[in-house]
Amino acid sequence: MFMTAKFKGKQLWIGMVEVRASNGGSDVLGTTKGAFVNVVTWASGAAEFRRHAELVMNTLGKLFVIDVVDPEPVETRRARTKGHFEEDIEDMISRARTNPDAIIYGTFHTYEKDDA
Repeated sequence: MFMTAKFKGKQLWIGMVEVRASNGGSDVLGTTKGAFVNVVTWASGAAEFRRHAELVMNTLGKLFVIDVVDPEPVETRRARTKGHFEEDIEDMISRARTNPDAIIYGTFHTYEKDDA
């Protein structure tokens, strides 16, 4: 069974983050309205996961977090999905596993407009 090391009471967490550019725009998003991106980081709970996501998105270039979708420990998600993650998610988990300061993000999936 896959086991993740723990750092000072924290676990690897995963969640999907919705971001938008601040008023000044963003090089990451270009002219799109917003994006969804998977994030993997060490956290002790959902609030800390969100803080880490906000930190990395802000440093990427004026992005702010609109929502965090289904944040949970990697092991909880792994049990729910019967151990199967897509290759890019497994790569993110692998990269974060030994670094307690890691905040790993995946591909930005952009959208052009809000659903009305």
